Amino acid sequence: MINENEDLICPIDGSKFKSLSNKRIQFENFKYPVKFGIPCLFVEKNENKKNVLKLNNVKNFYTKYPFPNYNDFDNIELFLRKAKNHHFSKLISEQIGENKKILEVGCGTGQLSNFLAATTFSKQVYGTDLSINSLKLANDFKKKNKLNNVKFLQMNLFKPCLKKNSMDLVISNGVIHHTYNPEKGFATISDLVKPGGYLIISLYNYLGRLITLINKFFYKILGNKGLIFDKYLKSNISKQKKISWIQDQYNHPVESLHSMGEVLEWFKKKEISFVSSIPKIIGEFTINEKIFDQKNKGDFIDRFNTEFEMIFNYQFKEGGLFTMIGKKY
Repeated sequence: MINENEDLICPIDGSKFKSLSNKRIQFENFKYPVKFGIPCLFVEKNENKKNVLKLNNVKNFYTKYPFPNYNDFDNIELFLRKAKNHHFSKLISEQIGENKKILEVGCGTGQLSNFLAATTFSKQVYGTDLSINSLKLANDFKKKNKLNNVKFLQMNLFKPCLKKNSMDLVISNGVIHHTYNPEKGFATISDLVKPGGYLIISLYNYLGRLITLINKFFYKILGNKGLIFDKYLKSNISKQKKISWIQDQYNHPVESLHSMGEVLEWFKKKEISFVSSIPKIIGEFTINEKIFDQKNKGDFIDRFNTEFEMIFNYQFKEGGLFTMIGKKY
């Protein structure tokens, strides 16, 4: 159960948590509903109408198409085995250390949050998302497998329900490029990282996403028959997960593309120092890479070459994501 000593605040006025029941969560001045065991702390207060429309478009999209969804045959043993084959998840789990507070912003159906809860000695893992349907799947998996150190919350990332400077690690994996203002979204979630803590952010790259954009062109003309070059759809995943992937990659209502240099500027403005990246800017990325050790950020040419190589590297063709890791001063 959530208690007064934890990190929750009211997303409207920042007031302290008071109480939680099966039906509502109470703060000093406001109360919110609880659905499926999930505090619903998503608010739109003080957002302009254009931004609210974009927020609701994305919210409605993920309500209809929860992403990334769970395979029909998932159980905890298979889930952990599959997750460990994903280098990004595995490296975080192995290297983050013990007794940490971890927040995943835009956790979707909660695979990474549940994985970190199951495989680390974290003090607390939070998974937040705007879609209650996605969070229900995450929370159902949590309860089924008795993962007690993870909590799921419905939240607008522009109106956080967690205290500033409270998290040892904040992860935003493929999220803020689906918002109306990615830089503002980055600035807001970076405020949640405590000094000395880390921020991991993954975004669509303007060059690395080229293959997906070509697939999208053929998809718009031929429908699913135009996706013959999407190798992920040919892998051993459920029908429902294929539907979620197609919708997320080819029908998303809000999407933007970014560069490594752009994110470095965001880091600078929020006093976050560059630590490392995926793909690596200088040198080859290995399966045992120390992602929280300081790496060389290179210059403009180095970063452009790295981004250009993403077009031809299969690891980044499907989705075109790149990841930047920083440490707060």
